[in-house]
Amino acid sequence: MRRILKSLLLVVLLAVTVADLAAQDWAKAMFDHTSHDFGMVARGANAEHRFPLENIYLEDAHIKSLSSSCTCTAVRVTKPLLKTYENAEIIATLNTRQFTGRKDATIRVVFDKPFPAEVQLHCYSYIRTDVVLEPGEVAFGQVPEGTEVEKQVTLSHAGSPSWQITGVKNDDPHLEVSAARLAQSGAKSSYLLKFKLKSTAPPGYLRGQVIFVTNDAREEARQLLVAIEGEVVPAVAIRPSPLGLGPVRIGTSMTRNVVIQGQKPFQIKEIAGPDARFSFGAACQGTTATLHLVPVTFAAGAQTGKIDGQILIRTDIGGGRILRLEVTGDVVGPDAASSAPAASPAPTSPATTDSGEGGEDRDVTS
Repeated sequence: MRRILKSLLLVVLLAVTVADLAAQDWAKAMFDHTSHDFGMVARGANAEHRFPLENIYLEDAHIKSLSSSCTCTAVRVTKPLLKTYENAEIIATLNTRQFTGRKDATIRVVFDKPFPAEVQLHCYSYIRTDVVLEPGEVAFGQVPEGTEVEKQVTLSHAGSPSWQITGVKNDDPHLEVSAARLAQSGAKSSYLLKFKLKSTAPPGYLRGQVIFVTNDAREEARQLLVAIEGEVVPAVAIRPSPLGLGPVRIGTSMTRNVVIQGQKPFQIKEIAGPDARFSFGAACQGTTATLHLVPVTFAAGAQTGKIDGQILIRTDIGGGRILRLEVTGDVVGPDAASSAPAASPAPTSPATTDSGEGGEDRDVTS
């Protein structure tokens, strides 16, 4: 009898564990990836990674708290409350000024809506002591479109008189990068790294990295990453961008206003949507102004499905520049709950927010 009771208890415990793990899957499904390796990072370098997530459910998703198992990695979220198809990012920032050596961190993302759940994100890194960057990143800031800007970073190395930079890996055609040796004194050397953002850089955020190749004796330490950050401010800005229509019931229509603002007066010559369900206010075309208000009307047909495409806006800027506006949404049936995925409730109580040794808990408010 005791063996039977023990067997039944084991089956129940396994069933609860499996159900609990399955219940967490709804939250994990919102993330693009859950781990990142920073690799070997120079002392003083700005090292940041973004974990994107999207609410793919009809219910609102809310992040109750964030915590990191190591104080070497700070975490924050760009938007804790997400409605359907809204996006956010969990940002992990490595502290390379106060920590050195191997540093790994587990980030706990705790949800309380629509149901309790927890997702664990993992960061791996090794902060070097023999290489120092000053400043820790290339920060271009806000750069007007069509403007050329140059920034400089000093790299110092100590440990070997034969150490040197042998090459550069740069995938951005709008960025010129060079490295020139400044001084050599025994086992210490320094380089001046130059970064020139060309006037041809397109509008948008600059978030990337340049890799400097060295002749370090350790193969795993031969690459040095320098972070690039900034924003090229467009000559013409569109708000909101992207244009989110959200759930639209079949047989209905909705109108959203789009604001298009330029640094100088311009005209809108023509507007075209992804398909015939889109129409636009005619009054906005042919007028010369720095600001245009464009009504965008979407008429849902009889079929459900995702709304995904681009609205093309032809202007008289530069002889006919075309602006592109991403548009997203979903055509749903009369019963919206049956037309999009719904999160599954967890059978257990909400996850706690203990972060473990050396970690830090932080509640996130909307």
